[in-house]
Amino acid sequence: MRKILFLLGLLCLSAAVFLAFFVPAAWLSKPSSEAPTIRFEIKSGETAKDIAAHLKTDGVILWQTGYRIYGFIDATVGRPKAGVFNLKSGMSYRSLARMFALGPQKEEIEAKVIEGWTLEDEARSLEKMGSAPAAFFALTGNPKNDKPFNRELAQDYSFLSGLPKSATLEGYLFPNTYRVWRDQLPEALIRKQLDEFGKQTAAMRDAAQKQGKNFRDVLILASIVEKEATDASDKKIVAGILSNRLRIGMALQTDSTINYVIQAGRARATLKDLELVSPYNTYKNKGLPPAPICNPGHDALDAALNPAKTDYLYYLHDADGKSYYAKTLEEHKRNRFKAYGE
Repeated sequence: MRKILFLLGLLCLSAAVFLAFFVPAAWLSKPSSEAPTIRFEIKSGETAKDIAAHLKTDGVILWQTGYRIYGFIDATVGRPKAGVFNLKSGMSYRSLARMFALGPQKEEIEAKVIEGWTLEDEARSLEKMGSAPAAFFALTGNPKNDKPFNRELAQDYSFLSGLPKSATLEGYLFPNTYRVWRDQLPEALIRKQLDEFGKQTAAMRDAAQKQGKNFRDVLILASIVEKEATDASDKKIVAGILSNRLRIGMALQTDSTINYVIQAGRARATLKDLELVSPYNTYKNKGLPPAPICNPGHDALDAALNPAKTDYLYYLHDADGKSYYAKTLEEHKRNRFKAYGE
């Protein structure tokens, strides 16, 4: 009889000890506010046993058997969804099981697209966020290999429908700060930029039509102005100067169009750069280049559509960004000496 009572007592004690550890771990445990985030991935086909083992290995739980035992109480343990989760050490079995059953958490990110960025610039920025450049260029097209944009986008954005067959989305991805789900990159960001472009340019496209201007030409000019000028006022004047040159059949002679091809990052083209054989070499070719050279912002677009009326034909900027304008070549040479000492 004593032996039976002893065994019962031992059993009760063991049960009490088990519950003392199991109940907090299963329902009450909470991670410390200072606990680091643990990236935890569940792969397709993994079982509760596999997950419990990985949770223990990664330091999320202390007792993998306890998580498996909890599975007999809570059926959600057996319904995990594959994906990546952000966990913390000390989370309860219940909170883990619920999170895994709901599926991966959506992560919203902020994507800042700068005025004057090219498609290449944006692709590099998105790559840092985990989005492959190939997926981006598959939608936008890639000027480097003459790959056009995905024409399915033109079904949703009428302003894309009349573009040349070889066109990319260079110039049409409106620069701004956007919030998107990370797992929806890059298409969600591209579509938000196209939506914003449609809103920002709706009135401009109407105005261009009334002025008898081709809006794509306005956009191409705006992209050059974005790269060549500084503030809003300077953009208006530079747009006026470039418009004057176009009107009289004078070459634009812009370094930015050459740099778009050679991608040297130089503010001023070298003599070797000027020998570039390309329709983007506006020293050798008169008129506008065949496509935008970046994605311009509102000020550059407005300047290209409504340039300042001026008699100037020349401009330059010194190392500090100060602008110099001239009506004649001789005056321009004097400005070059003031700006560069040459």
